[in-house]
Amino acid sequence: MFPDEIVTPRLRLRALSRAVVDPLDAYDHFAASRSDTIEEETKFVTWGPHETPKETLEFLERAEEGHESAENAVYAVIPRDGEDGAGEFAGTAGFNPEWDKRRAVFGMWLRKEFWGRGYSGERAAAFFAAAFDVLDLDVALAYAMPENEASCRAIEKYTDRFGGGEDGLFPNETVDADGTPRDVRGWSVTREQWEAATGGDYDAEFRWEGRE
Repeated sequence: MFPDEIVTPRLRLRALSRAVVDPLDAYDHFAASRSDTIEEETKFVTWGPHETPKETLEFLERAEEGHESAENAVYAVIPRDGEDGAGEFAGTAGFNPEWDKRRAVFGMWLRKEFWGRGYSGERAAAFFAAAFDVLDLDVALAYAMPENEASCRAIEKYTDRFGGGEDGLFPNETVDADGTPRDVRGWSVTREQWEAATGGDYDAEFRWEGRE
């Protein structure tokens, strides 16, 4: 059901799996003992640095299971040729469909060296098309902790581009890696807003591959 690969002008989003990213290579980026930047990279997300290679393996296995069961779509973010770091594993991006509510929640995590390139907005444009045109959902949502100013700016920019906006502050809506309740700001775009902003079409450079 989910595309196995989504190609955008600068990115290749491949369904996250052990075949796409070797578990030990991924562990080098997820573990505090291997990465000098992972503490900063996970400061505003709901998971913490991995402690063992087994934790990374289980993360990849869950991603494979979620894709196969159409419960959660997680992709490896890989810059295309012409980008600095082309072919490297730059991070993860995904959307979690809440089928009963006909909506999807977007998320993204990037390694620090890939920050500031506008990849969040490019990935979001493709995910809006996937949520509304491919999966026939009605609403797309994105959340960020208020302290994460860069992510808030990025989400505000791409939701505004597609006709949506901020829904407000949600106190104690999530918990961080150690279980501490955290507030989040939320934004949304509806199918009607997306269609009005795009004419119901999307960039011709987006390609879906492997969707049954």
